[in-house]
Amino acid sequence: MLATVLLVVGCGGGAGASGGAATGGVTKRDTAVTHDPCDTASAAEKIDANNDGRPDIFIVRKGSSELCRAIDLNFDGVIDSFSYNDGSGRLRRREYDYDRDGQIDEIQTYQAGVLTAKEQATAMARKLDTWDFYQAGALTRSERDSNGDGVIDQWWEYKQPGCPTIHSDVNNDGKPDPGATVDYCKETGYVPPERQGPAAPQSPDFNKASSTPTEVDSKPADEAKPEEKNGASK
Repeated sequence: MLATVLLVVGCGGGAGASGGAATGGVTKRDTAVTHDPCDTASAAEKIDANNDGRPDIFIVRKGSSELCRAIDLNFDGVIDSFSYNDGSGRLRRREYDYDRDGQIDEIQTYQAGVLTAKEQATAMARKLDTWDFYQAGALTRSERDSNGDGVIDQWWEYKQPGCPTIHSDVNNDGKPDPGATVDYCKETGYVPPERQGPAAPQSPDFNKASSTPTEVDSKPADEAKPEEKNGASK
């Protein structure tokens, strides 16, 4: 069961700002990917980061305040990343195109500069399928539409960081099914890096004298220099 769940989840989650409608215990979500416009043509600043003769960073301002920023991260002439600020100059939204197709794959929502939600299109179908929800910047739960019908069929709970409990709908009724729940860390034995503790392997600390390599004469006693042998025999 665990292998099936992990295969369905694919490359990970995003959760989102788009609302979900719950009917009879079934949650439906808007899967449309909506791009927030950023008028790069009117950008106050256009920066050519790699000196190839065309701008890679576009900064749009209203007065002295930055409204949005568009960046071509891989210098192929297509924008890969957008960021947007609120009226106070704090980050309110980010958008990313990860697969270089000119379409947004992930939308991040912020409140007062703190991440609250993600929406992500992971199946290359140009529609949202995964939604992540955050509290105080920490991931608390996720929802996933694994078959692209707009109905949530996986629910991820993060009661402990890095260790989700995954509930699945395997009979396509839109509700978690008994016996279809996986405690990821319990089932796999995986321990998140932040929970490995002091027993985890540690790299040498070369700031300490004890960690400095010391040359040791490993020659057997019978290979000592002749003068040392003669001295010993006196």
